[in-house]
Formats: sequence, structure tokens, C-alpha cells
Amino acid sequence: MTKLLQEALRQVEQLPPSEQNAVAGALLDYVKHMREMRLTDEQVEEVRRRRADPDRKLVAHEQARDRIARLIRDDT
Repeated sequence: MTKLLQEALRQVEQLPPSEQNAVAGALLDYVKHMREMRLTDEQVEEVRRRRADPDRKLVAHEQARDRIARLIRDDT
């Protein structure tokens, strides 16, 4: 276990039981989601292709967040 996770768990231990359960549920949901998230072979190839492109365009973190926020708004 990493030191960061140990520290997080130490802080969670200080919470009331109901909040500890909420944190535990959120963590379990996160782990489940990460295990279920898989790229297809085609998606892996596309990622490799794009990473190998010396002229690929990169965006700043803030721009990426703005774009994702727009996609989420447009999707609902």
C-alpha cells in the first residue's frame, strides 16, 4: 500500500461510521469501474498511432477540461 493511500485511510478512520461507509462505497465503485474499463484492440492501435505522430496537437489541461465539460453538457 502506498503512503498516500495509508494517509487517506488514516483520515477516513477519523470520520463518523456513516461517512466511512460512503467513502468505502465510492472507493469500491472506483475500483470496479477501473477494472471494467478496457480499450478494444482498435482503440489501442489508434492511441499508439496518435502518440507516434510527431506533429500531434496537445492542449492545456484547462482546455481539455473545458472540452469535456462541453461534451457532457451537449450529451445531456
